[in-house]
Amino acid sequence: MANMRSRWDGLSLLQQFALMACIVVGAGMVVLGSFVSAAIEAHVVRNSAAATASYINGLDRSYLRELTNQSTLSEESLRALDNLFKDAELARQIVSVKICLPDRRIVYSTSRDFIGKTFPVNAKLLKALKGKVAARFESPKGEADAVESGLHVPLLEIYVPIHENGSDNIVAVAQLFADAARLKAELDGARLESWIAVCGVALLQIILLYGIVWRGNKTIESQRAVLVDGRRASVEMSERFLHRVGADLHDGPSQLVGLALLRLDTLRPLLAGEPSKFEEFDKIRTVLQDCLREIRHLSAGLAPPHLDSLALRKVLELAVRQHQQRTGSAVNAAIGKLPANISSLHKVCIYRFVQEGLNNAYRHAAGIGQTVHVASDGRELTVEVADKGPGFSPSNGHGGDGLGLAGLRDRVESLGGKFSLEAQLGRGTRLRASFQVADAGAKQT
Repeated sequence: MANMRSRWDGLSLLQQFALMACIVVGAGMVVLGSFVSAAIEAHVVRNSAAATASYINGLDRSYLRELTNQSTLSEESLRALDNLFKDAELARQIVSVKICLPDRRIVYSTSRDFIGKTFPVNAKLLKALKGKVAARFESPKGEADAVESGLHVPLLEIYVPIHENGSDNIVAVAQLFADAARLKAELDGARLESWIAVCGVALLQIILLYGIVWRGNKTIESQRAVLVDGRRASVEMSERFLHRVGADLHDGPSQLVGLALLRLDTLRPLLAGEPSKFEEFDKIRTVLQDCLREIRHLSAGLAPPHLDSLALRKVLELAVRQHQQRTGSAVNAAIGKLPANISSLHKVCIYRFVQEGLNNAYRHAAGIGQTVHVASDGRELTVEVADKGPGFSPSNGHGGDGLGLAGLRDRVESLGGKFSLEAQLGRGTRLRASFQVADAGAKQT
């Protein structure tokens, strides 16, 4: 599930729309196509059944008069029925006929073996007994239709109510099986035409919708590109400003404090005979040394070394090594496969991310369990900095040296990356930044 979500998030807005449009419109097409096909089949079957019923009710029914007084047909009536269905024009299409009484007892069949047997109950027969013509277009099933099922041809099964002359009273029901090979061919053709029409309309809808979304997506992408360029320019300006501030700290206050320390050292011999003043002198000198050290740390943090000529692996190793040297703490670094080439902005961003993450781990977790994990799967570059300290509540904030987490988030997102923070009390903290390799201008090695 997580893998599918990741793949979905990796698709562009246009690709997501195209996929969902195909699924939704495709599902609608299947439902509509099935409905239209079923409606066409029902219409064709109903018309064929009505024509057959009209023809049957128009035949000479004098042979059925005896059914009003008795439950069987005479041999003479049976032969008359045989001749009727053999000589009639419809007989060229009729495969078999059965006639049953309202109690379902068969009184006539083109196959004499069924006469006297009971017709099985089914919904179509019950409908015909209520005076309605019923039909179904399917293969015959059951013992009563064994002869027809052995023909292996498409058949139309029709149930026709037979009324007493001049009355609505139903004296019998005729079951007819008609050869439906031609009807099936026409029905298949109509279905095919309906599916072609439905698919054509669905395809046209997808094309039109895709065109509208494509234009909208182009506008969004162009605006996003302008926004990203603006944020990158802002990051570059911020980086130049920080570099200038760091250089100014190094060349200004740092040099002045260093000069003050040198001048203090020239006064040390003059205080050798005055212990109380000498002790105060050492305190002042210690404060100035601490101040110089802090200024140099700030200067080094605000103005990082030139990273353009370094590979990403070297940049990461430099950030980890500087942190270890500055704090004396251990860092477990796991650096996997990395892009061969990556933009300078991304190098600086990743350097700052690791630097700030480790500073926070040292400050808030005392350097316990500091880890840096960096890897790329060819599509995405992921950088993680974690610790096993006491953790914290993200709602309370978690600042660190330099820009802080808010600045890190803005820096990562300005380059099209994703920033996340996972922290729980007692379970440590994990910072994660991910970048699309293509957006970073990188090639995988």
